[in-house]
Amino acid sequence: SLTALRQWNIAHQRAGAIKYGQALLDISDEMDLQADRARYDADRRKDILLAATNGIDAAMKANRLDALLFPGVSSAGIAARPGYPSITVPFALLPVTPAPPAAAAARSPRASSPSRPRMASRSPPEPVPSRS
Repeated sequence: SLTALRQWNIAHQRAGAIKYGQALLDISDEMDLQADRARYDADRRKDILLAATNGIDAAMKANRLDALLFPGVSSAGIAARPGYPSITVPFALLPVTPAPPAAAAARSPRASSPSRPRMASRSPPEPVPSRS
């Protein structure tokens, strides 16, 4: 149960079981599913109205689109609310090569380490015209 999970986390807190806290678990465990059902249903209807009917559906219909493209994962939240699928396609991942000695001396200590990859920076491609 959720209560048992919360109790286990608290018992093992020193071992790092709840490194980032468990406020969402606590709130969820305190909810009365029967008493809070009407509020959940109202929130769900609002999510669908805003994210689907007046959001994604309206944008796709008004612009005669087959798909929407967003930079990064910024669309995951709005697509998930009405239950729409979303796909994340990595643009590029390039390995970091060691910098020459002169460049390394001028580099900030916060710069990426050579062992970590970093994202490539490019201009976005030209938009594809929608179908007529």
